[in-house]
Amino acid sequence: MSGPKPKQDIEALIEALDDVPVDDADARDPVKRLGIDVKQWAGAIRQRVAAADESDRAVRFAEARRAYAADAERYEAKKSEPRRSVEEQRATMRALMARIPRESGAAVVHFHKFEEATEEELAEMIKALRHLLKEDE
Repeated sequence: MSGPKPKQDIEALIEALDDVPVDDADARDPVKRLGIDVKQWAGAIRQRVAAADESDRAVRFAEARRAYAADAERYEAKKSEPRRSVEEQRATMRALMARIPRESGAAVVHFHKFEEATEEELAEMIKALRHLLKEDE
């Protein structure tokens, strides 16, 4: 591999180039002498970046899938709400909704029609809302 001398030479070159602006003609000459195909080289770099991005994306998606599966399994393992009257369930929904943090408006939107829900729907909404508020742990 490269020893300390070539590395020092490259660092000196980088430092020198930082001090003096390089125009297209100055850049083309050494590239031509070295036999570098700039378009091919740039394409290879783009492919490496795209492959790294895709790999990172795949890892993030796999982690998200695992987290979702674990959360769904935890949710499904919860026992159902005890049978209560519709009015008691609506009161429970109001109390739970009052504890939703303001910044999580999506949860409020999801449960906005609970007043019209059936007894079974209300029980499921209460279970879901308790799960979202992490009250069921």
